[in-house]
Amino acid sequence: MNTPQLPSVELIQGAQSPEPTGPARWRRWKVFFSVLLIGTAIGLAIVYGRSPVYRAAASVLTVKPKAVDTRSAQADVEHVAIQGRLLLGEELLGRLSQRLVEEGDGDMAGLDRLRGSLAVVAVPDTNLLELRADGADPEQLQRVVNRWAESYEGFRAEEIEAATGRTTAEIEDQQVQLEGKIEKARADMLAFREANDIVSLERGENRSLSKLKGLNDSLNKARERLVEAEARTMAVDQAIALGETVIPSEQKSDIAKMQLQLQRYRIRWADLQQKYTQQYIDRDLKLKRIPDEIREMEQELAQALSLAKITVRDEAQQALEAAKLSVATLEQKLADHQQQVQQFTERFKEYKALEGDLDRLERLKADNEERLAKIQVGNLKKYPPIQIVEWARLPTRPIYPDYERDLMIALGAALALALFVTWLVEYLSERSRPTQTQPYLGVRIYTGEQPQALNAPHMDNRLDYQQATPRLDDHPPANLPILPRELAGAEVKSLLAVSDPAASGYATLLLSGVSPYELPLLHAACFDPSSGQIEVPGASRRVVEVGQSVWRRLEAVVADMDGARMALPVADLDARLSRAAQDAQLADPGSVNALALWHTYVVYLVRQGIDASALARRVGSVPQGVMGTLMHYAPPGGNRPLSSIDFTHPALAF
Repeated sequence: MNTPQLPSVELIQGAQSPEPTGPARWRRWKVFFSVLLIGTAIGLAIVYGRSPVYRAAASVLTVKPKAVDTRSAQADVEHVAIQGRLLLGEELLGRLSQRLVEEGDGDMAGLDRLRGSLAVVAVPDTNLLELRADGADPEQLQRVVNRWAESYEGFRAEEIEAATGRTTAEIEDQQVQLEGKIEKARADMLAFREANDIVSLERGENRSLSKLKGLNDSLNKARERLVEAEARTMAVDQAIALGETVIPSEQKSDIAKMQLQLQRYRIRWADLQQKYTQQYIDRDLKLKRIPDEIREMEQELAQALSLAKITVRDEAQQALEAAKLSVATLEQKLADHQQQVQQFTERFKEYKALEGDLDRLERLKADNEERLAKIQVGNLKKYPPIQIVEWARLPTRPIYPDYERDLMIALGAALALALFVTWLVEYLSERSRPTQTQPYLGVRIYTGEQPQALNAPHMDNRLDYQQATPRLDDHPPANLPILPRELAGAEVKSLLAVSDPAASGYATLLLSGVSPYELPLLHAACFDPSSGQIEVPGASRRVVEVGQSVWRRLEAVVADMDGARMALPVADLDARLSRAAQDAQLADPGSVNALALWHTYVVYLVRQGIDASALARRVGSVPQGVMGTLMHYAPPGGNRPLSSIDFTHPALAF
């Protein structure tokens, strides 16, 4: 069931402005067109009375063109500046003047005339120069620039040829001097080498250093043997002190045999004592003799072990003394030889210095040979060091003056002059102006559909203000704008309830003070969830603070925004709001759009008694005429304190 549309009440206030009479209007048009025609004629005479100036230009590369398989040369600012000086120098301009006289362009052959007409402009960050000539004759300018480029090409070829000859002679003279220095350096190095017994460039291959290395190796080995001898002596002494058996290597087998034989006799004697009685053993002379033999063998073994200990100790002591003597001898020899090595090292350093000098001379000679080969192979006559990149073409359009631009300026000046003179004549006219009528106040009530102006599309989503007639009947006065539709709180709630998340989010922005024409300016960086602030860019730059309940409605909008523009254009937003109004069964859904929601919020603040400056800080700049109309919604008693203003629309406070 459709909800009936409540009547809309509109206050109308203003004064009538009488229209001018017929003769006065005719006088204005007469003055306007007269001044316009005179000003246009004068402007056309000034614009087209000036002679055109043409420009011919050619481009010259001041270095040798690069090969296909090489990189381009870097820009040389100093070289380009020098070539620019040469192009305007007296010698080159003299050649150009002589050639122009020979070809019949004598009026341009003077040096002063050429300097005044010619110019050289360097192309930034390149080795290119642009040769320019300005004048009134296009064909002559083309010939002059091309002859200038040809003269420059010949001049550079002669200059390079002369420089090549000088450079070649200098390099050849340097080569002769270098060859003499190289031969002398080689002879000095050979004599020094023979005098100081240097057989090789490697330090280790020379006799003195080889001997030093051998002494060091022998000393290290002798020290190792000394350590081993000391360790063996200590081990032998410790074993003897502990009563351990110490036997020389060469006596180990004999003592082992004696120990084995003694052990056998002891085992045999023990077996006899177990098998026979002592009386039986005493009867047998051979068996009776066994204990005496065992004692003799024990004495021999003890004597052998004692001699073995003495032998081992003497051998260890002798090895220790020999190792000490070897170390001392080698250390003395090494100390004596080190002085010789130091002297050899100094001589070897001098030899390496001589060798380095010879290498530098040989490298310098090789570099000069390479330079000479490049100069001889370069064939600069066939491949010149410059290139005419673009020859001068016949100019067809003047560079000065710009007739089209100056014509527009002249017409604009004539129009401005005509308007000023018309206003001045009207202002100085002796006729008195008609008095304005007294101001009036009226009321217009809409019980059905809104006027067509409320439903008209708005250009660029801005307020569209229409003027009406000054009568107090069905038409508003001429100076009173017609405002968009104001939605009631219930209508706004119903609209938000049926809208999709994106449309609801943008509607929340409109009901928070962001105007429709500011929506496209918003991007993701404008939203600060932590502080609940929205930074609105544009001419009315400001910060809008919203509550948490309002911020939750903006999450869908913030999620779809990128860093450049809004995800939903205003035109699409108006279409979605209109469909949502139709789904909510609101009256006249075609008048429900982004502008109507923003206007609803503005009127909501004005009804609370907000002052104009605070309103502008919240909703942006409002035209003065519209602000006067909005003040009719203000409550009696004037503005109220800002602390008593509720900036959250009731439809969003849930």
